[in-house]
Amino acid sequence: MKICVFDIETGPLPDEEIARIAPPFNEDKVKVGNLGLEKQLAKVKEARENHLAKIKNKAALNGEYGRVLACGFAQGDATEGVSVNEVESLFIAEETDKAEAALLKKIWARLGKARESHCLLVGHNSNAFDLPHLLRRSFILHVRPLWEIVPNRRYFPDFCVDLMDAWRMGDYDPEKRIGLDRLAKAMGFEGKSGSGKYFAETWRNDPDAAKEYLETDIRVTWRVAARIIPYVRQY
Repeated sequence: MKICVFDIETGPLPDEEIARIAPPFNEDKVKVGNLGLEKQLAKVKEARENHLAKIKNKAALNGEYGRVLACGFAQGDATEGVSVNEVESLFIAEETDKAEAALLKKIWARLGKARESHCLLVGHNSNAFDLPHLLRRSFILHVRPLWEIVPNRRYFPDFCVDLMDAWRMGDYDPEKRIGLDRLAKAMGFEGKSGSGKYFAETWRNDPDAAKEYLETDIRVTWRVAARIIPYVRQY
C-alpha cells in the first residue's frame, strides 16, 4: 500500500505585513459585563494594546498571516514496517513572497509525483491544517495547486488521509483530538523532538536543527501512518 507522508512548517509574516492585513480593533467586541466605568475603560485599553499581539501569536497558523517555510516527505509501502530510510525536505530560500511561491510550486510538484505513483497522501491533522494552509497561500501568491487535491465543497479527496481523523473514528468531541507526539508515544514509538511553534526562529538561527526537526517529524508521522493505514485502507 503506497503512501506519501508529508508535513509542512510555517512561520509568521513580518509584523508590518500582519498589521496591514489585520482588522482594526473593535472595542464593541470587548466583554465588560457589569464592570464599573473605570474597570471597563481599563479592560478596553488592555484589549486594544493586545489586539495585534494576539493575532501575531497565532499568525503562523493562519493563511493570511503565516508563510510556508518548509515541507518534508517520505514515500513507500506502509505495509513494509514502521521505519523509513529516505526523508526528503524542501525549504524556502528566503522569507519573501517570491521565494515562498517557488517553494509552493515544488511542494505541489512533489505531491503530484506521489499521486502519479498512486500514493495516498498522509499527514497528521493534514486535512485541517497542512492542505488548507498550502491552498490558501497558493491562492494568495497566485500559485496553481495540484488540481485533483482541491476539496469538493468542504471535503478533501479520499486519497488524502488525515491520521488524526483516523484516530478519532468519527468522534468529533474536541477532547478526542490528539497530537502527533502523544499518539506516537501511545503506540510505543519515540515522539517529536520539539514544537513547531518555534520552527521559524530555529530555521533563522540554526537551519541544520530546523532540518533535523522536520525530518524527525516525518519519521514519527511515518511510524504512526504505517501502524494505522493498513487497518483503515484496503488499497
